[in-house]
Amino acid sequence: MRLLARYIQRNRVLGDAEIPVSELESVEQALEQGETLPNLLKQRGASFGSLTPRHLLGVWRASRGFRAHQEYLQRVAERRRSEGQPPIASSLLSQTFAAHEVGVIERAEVLAPPGAAAEHRRRDAIKEALLVWNACLAIGRREGKVKVSPATEDAELLDEFGNLAGTATLADVAGHRWLAIRRGEKARALKIDVDLPIDPMIAQVEAHGAGLSALSGGRNARALFEALFLPDLVASLLSAKDEEATHQAIGSACDAYLGLLTAPRPKAELVAGVFPARGGELGVAVVQRDGKLVHHAVVAPGESPVAAVEQAIGGHAVEGVVLPATAADHDLLQALVQGFGPNLPVTQVKSVAMGEAQHQLEEQVPPPAAGALVLARRAVRPIKYWGQVDPVSLGLAEYQQDLDADRLRASLQDMYQLAVAGVKVEDASRPIGAPAAKAKAATPRVPAAPLNPLVKSVDDLRPGMNVNGVVTNVTQFGAFVNIGLSQEGLVHVSELADHFVKDPNEVVRVGQQVSVRVLGIDRGRGRISLSMKPERAPAPRREAPTRGEPGARVPLEPMPRRGGGGGGRDFDRSRSGAAASGPSRAQALADLEALFKKK
Repeated sequence: MRLLARYIQRNRVLGDAEIPVSELESVEQALEQGETLPNLLKQRGASFGSLTPRHLLGVWRASRGFRAHQEYLQRVAERRRSEGQPPIASSLLSQTFAAHEVGVIERAEVLAPPGAAAEHRRRDAIKEALLVWNACLAIGRREGKVKVSPATEDAELLDEFGNLAGTATLADVAGHRWLAIRRGEKARALKIDVDLPIDPMIAQVEAHGAGLSALSGGRNARALFEALFLPDLVASLLSAKDEEATHQAIGSACDAYLGLLTAPRPKAELVAGVFPARGGELGVAVVQRDGKLVHHAVVAPGESPVAAVEQAIGGHAVEGVVLPATAADHDLLQALVQGFGPNLPVTQVKSVAMGEAQHQLEEQVPPPAAGALVLARRAVRPIKYWGQVDPVSLGLAEYQQDLDADRLRASLQDMYQLAVAGVKVEDASRPIGAPAAKAKAATPRVPAAPLNPLVKSVDDLRPGMNVNGVVTNVTQFGAFVNIGLSQEGLVHVSELADHFVKDPNEVVRVGQQVSVRVLGIDRGRGRISLSMKPERAPAPRREAPTRGEPGARVPLEPMPRRGGGGGGRDFDRSRSGAAASGPSRAQALADLEALFKKK
């Protein structure tokens, strides 16, 4: 098997997908010959017909990771040479696919340097040590406990990070929550401790005792474990968790970016972009389907903003209107959406990185009209005009400030290559050789009637309230929902349904009208957490045995949700089945609903 194919399998780059090795090797050969990603995607046929565009993208990125590991091995060799240490045999280094595995080899070299035993036995023992090391990592990921505790008395920091404290199995901490915990640790608000499952790890050393004998030097299994495996174990587990969380965050951002690049174009030869500027003016830009500017104007909205825009459009035969997805003046935006909706198709586009986009305009137009021009062009030529701005500036990743900007940018640029090759979101998981899905008519994102007439601002929302919404974006971590406010709400993947949801696209789609329940509101950050799970009546209260009685258990300290965005495989699993105290949850929600209606 070729090295890249082995690297992909060892690092589970393609997850549980069963891809023929011959296809992986075909891709590897093509990459070695300098083939580009778009050309690989367009090469449909027997070469790698089982691979989906998402798989092919994984192989493409794995090739970068593999090259980076080879460069790391060269740096290790140079360091050892400068320190006067003997070189590590290439047959051993070829067994490694990550820096932590090289660390195991270097510790093994110290325990049993060349000449300490027959060379073939020594090398076989080091290869056996790599097997045990990876087994210990797997046990640590599955059974290791992570304890998060406050590390400060600063009230402001505790208010922001304190509710992340608690204990959970490392594997059960959701990626988005882990990024928040790591941010709290960097701010010196939280402390992270890992409780390793030592006994099953030592059992692995004992099970491989014969193969490790050339390294033991008379040590028993525990002593060998402490000398060879324990030193980097916690750091490697935390690093693996960091990588998992980062991979999820970047993956969700990539899905969102591909959605922007391949959004359905308005079926109109002439559209009008309308941009509500912060000064209260309305910028208008009439644009052809190819993005050419036909007419622009800046008008005051007056008492009838729709009439003002229509007057600015003049005699141009506009067949659609492009509006921003959010605006500082929410009421003005809603008036435009509802005013144009019954008569002209309305397309809403994200108004992010507007300054950078306007700076690239060749036309000399006033700022409000420039904003309208950017929106219109993003609608009619999404790949071209979204691709003109740095994708990192779009802010598509959760906890983006905690991610490596260069890595995020490279991943988003990969998605641009997919879009150029004609891959849409719905095609990303379809085998390359399979026929493309027939395009479906775009569903209007905004209904003709107001979504929630009584909800004018975030202050009108209460936990437990049921509201109407329209799905505006679907990512790996959940779905964003417009509930009629400038801030969109998030239904985390764990709150989409009662059952486990692997792919949110199986449950919701962009444009779908949904009924959601408010879980929490973070007014400081403008975040709204929602749920689509059906509300259940509280479980009947049961008297639990007191301490000391048969069947009594010491309760674990539950971890509260952060902003309602947790759930599923998260810290608050210990809440399930907990007895309610005071009024029932259903009664409390009913009281809140009644108060809201009175208001």
